[in-house]
Amino acid sequence: MLLMQIGGESLENLGIKWGDNMNFTICLHRIHKHPNDVDESYHILDMSVQLDHLLNKLVDLNQYNLENNQQTLVTFDDGWKDVLLIPDDFFLKHETLQPVIFLTDSQITEDFTPLPLHKLYSWMSLNNISLEQLTQFSIDRDELKNLREKVQHEALSNMTTVPDLENQYLNSTDIKYLRDKGWRFASHGPEHSDLRLIEDKELMDLLSNSLCLIEENNLETWIAWPEGRWDDRISRIAKEVGFTKQFGLIEEPRKGSNGDVILRNLW
Repeated sequence: MLLMQIGGESLENLGIKWGDNMNFTICLHRIHKHPNDVDESYHILDMSVQLDHLLNKLVDLNQYNLENNQQTLVTFDDGWKDVLLIPDDFFLKHETLQPVIFLTDSQITEDFTPLPLHKLYSWMSLNNISLEQLTQFSIDRDELKNLREKVQHEALSNMTTVPDLENQYLNSTDIKYLRDKGWRFASHGPEHSDLRLIEDKELMDLLSNSLCLIEENNLETWIAWPEGRWDDRISRIAKEVGFTKQFGLIEEPRKGSNGDVILRNLW
């Protein structure tokens, strides 16, 4: 089969699968200029992309969108300051690409306590510990992700060195600057855990608080489920609370079947 091309890249190399809606949505986490700009775990887990490579792909995608009268949401999870590496006027020049950043409740209120997995990866880097060696410290990354965020922090409380990540997250000054450049901001949930494990009443209260924070700060009433994990029950609750758009991940197998949830491609 002859592959369609966007500039010098095939659709497959740009993360677009055959049969996808071409008005697709991209999900990114970290951005780096040099490999040592981010902890090694992000490279191993394919959660960081080299800046020039990303910009080249986005330029090609913008051209494809122009030729096909389409738009793309370029979304970033977890509130990393890395996005400031992108040239100030990049998205102003590439108007078919709309950048969106999803922030947790704590990040919106400028509580810069590191998310548990971020803390873990930095601790590993400081101590030269690989993902394969984590079991020696009675830490299972996959099991950790299944816990409530508070319990995740408790499980990591015995780390002797606590990394300082405060300056790596976007603050209110950064957010205002990006919003002035046309970036949008929305919710990444009340906590970074598997929200499907929370009972209806508590989850409704948590999501209602998240929505209030979003509305108080004049942000988008959208939510990107942490880790892309959701089911039809929590999707229904989010809609009842008042979220107008929901986002998951195509690559995440732990998801529901609601066709209203927008599935993003990991880049």
